[in-house]
Amino acid sequence: MALILKQSTKGGSPRKMEAPDIKQQRQALWQIATPFMVIALLVAMFFPTFIGLSSSWTKWDESLSHAYPLLLWFLVLLYKAGPIEISMQKKWIDLLLAVALIFTSIAWFLFNTIQIKILEQLTLLPLLFLSLAFIFGVKTLWQLRFLLLMPVFALPIWDYLNNSLVHLASYVVGEMVRVIRIPALIDGSSIFIPAGHIMIADGCSGLRYLIISLALGYTISYLNGYKEKGLIVSLLIAGLLGLAANWIRIFLLILVGYHTEMESSLMRDHETFGWIIFALICFPAIYFAPVIKKPNTNAPINGTSFSIKKMLVLCLLLSPGFWLGKVVVATNNTVQSASSYSLGDSGFLPHASNLPLPLVLPATTHTSRFVAPHNIYLQINQYIPKSSSDRLVPYIARQFDLQFWLQEEVKIVSVGDKKVRLEQLRQKSGLKRIVQVQWFDIGGFNAATVSQAKLLQIPAVFSGNQYFTVFTLQTECTQIDCHSSRQLLLAASESIQ
Repeated sequence: MALILKQSTKGGSPRKMEAPDIKQQRQALWQIATPFMVIALLVAMFFPTFIGLSSSWTKWDESLSHAYPLLLWFLVLLYKAGPIEISMQKKWIDLLLAVALIFTSIAWFLFNTIQIKILEQLTLLPLLFLSLAFIFGVKTLWQLRFLLLMPVFALPIWDYLNNSLVHLASYVVGEMVRVIRIPALIDGSSIFIPAGHIMIADGCSGLRYLIISLALGYTISYLNGYKEKGLIVSLLIAGLLGLAANWIRIFLLILVGYHTEMESSLMRDHETFGWIIFALICFPAIYFAPVIKKPNTNAPINGTSFSIKKMLVLCLLLSPGFWLGKVVVATNNTVQSASSYSLGDSGFLPHASNLPLPLVLPATTHTSRFVAPHNIYLQINQYIPKSSSDRLVPYIARQFDLQFWLQEEVKIVSVGDKKVRLEQLRQKSGLKRIVQVQWFDIGGFNAATVSQAKLLQIPAVFSGNQYFTVFTLQTECTQIDCHSSRQLLLAASESIQ
């Protein structure tokens, strides 16, 4: 009897126990690999967006130079979070997620077609969230919410803070200079000291320090297991430290420039100097950050198994934007013509001279210049896409040099049946003033700002009128308050249709 029991134990029972173990191991492997399969699927389906992002991530001297290391770290943390639990959810939730995936995919197609890059790139995040919720369940998505938000620090949405950060840095550093009573003239983002001119330009906004410090604060919060309240406090402290590092850097450069009469090598190359200050300020904060013992969040292998059918369904749900993009590229071969316009009765005549303050605009399809009585200058820049890959509304950043000109006033006003942007500019350390009125025509739709023009690309593209026109009127002020000059420009702009 003992021999029979030994044979049964050796030959039967272990073999029966091997099958569940192998099944669990395979299930665990699938639960670890599936998030990476979803990410690979998103890259394949929306490849043009990732190509555009890659060009920003490889500009090592700009605000997203940290993107590749951050994304690599995100993938490592995603791997360490596995195996990710597949939670059961009701069919109607799956149906809602499926509808949301289809509409988000179509939204990506629209943004990609009309070349609104920031919205196109932002669409990747909801696509990732919805895809993982569809595969793993909404409950699991909520458990991973802090980790899955980490890639937001690799998207160029932060660039829209740059102008505000330049103004903030100018104000804070200006106050620091006033406190120590250095002889200096502070004019907007320019600081004039006896030995020269220090300009707080875009690169001095502190945006890079801000994003990296926020990303570090977010990572520390995630690793230490902070909840929402702790995360918010951590981000506030990290953001303040990143900005403070930049303000101290600029202030020290002003001191160096003042005491060396602008002869120090730091005045020409201060990149490394800035990162040293950043490290001296932020690394101690990282070291002394409170640590909360994080419980083991690795989910047990449950009975819900990975479904290859659900992955195939996900491919179908993500595909509408991909295939619509292929159709548009194949059919969009229409050659557009320039828009027509009337200059009204303001007395505009063709003129070869440039505007009093020449604009910095992308290369145009056609440019026309005119002049009217009272030295009112008009410039019309027209853009017509030559192919489906060209933007209807090109990228327009600052139209004048901040090193020499200061924006004193800007507002949107109604002129006749359109809205225009009225702007008053002053030459730094001088009295010369320029008044400018500008508006845009996007396929027959008028806009006063570039952001509005970007949105109006949608009806313009689908109406078939793919042209973009910039109308700019300028005149030099002959009075201190520029009131008469503004009225003359507004009257002239009303007659242009």
